Amino acid sequence: MRVLLLVLGLLLLTPVVSYSQANKIGVIDLQMVIANSKAGKAAKSAFEAEFKQKQQIIESKNAQLEALKNEFIQNGPVMNETTRKQKAEQIDRLDKDLQRSRADFRDELQRKDYELLEKILKDLDGILQSIGTSEGYTIIIEKTEGGVIFSIPSIDLTQKVIQAYDAKN
Repeated sequence: MRVLLLVLGLLLLTPVVSYSQANKIGVIDLQMVIANSKAGKAAKSAFEAEFKQKQQIIESKNAQLEALKNEFIQNGPVMNETTRKQKAEQIDRLDKDLQRSRADFRDELQRKDYELLEKILKDLDGILQSIGTSEGYTIIIEKTEGGVIFSIPSIDLTQKVIQAYDAKN
């Protein structure tokens, strides 16, 4: 009877053991791939260059607004009512324009950042599919978004993906 239970138990556990041995899991840190790949660095550099250009425009408008405010504060008491009112309206228009420019700038940068990230992720999807298929991975999980708290370094595919991505570009 014990032998029969032992044999039955082994037969029931065999599919579980073989199933768990057939699975291959990999992890990847997409943020690291984006930050360390050639394409990611180029995208970041282009993004920063555009950011600097837009930032200079905002700073120029801000300096213009501050100069008008200082002039208004210094000369306001000696200005006639009409001139004071015109200056106040000019300051208000410039302030609204500056706020609108900042909002447009922020929206445009977010859109550009999203577009660059989307292009990189689309390229990486093909690379991950290729690595996953060719090397027999059952699942590849993103480290930070996937909630991976710990993984052994041997299943980390980040450097392999960076190399494949750099070779493709």
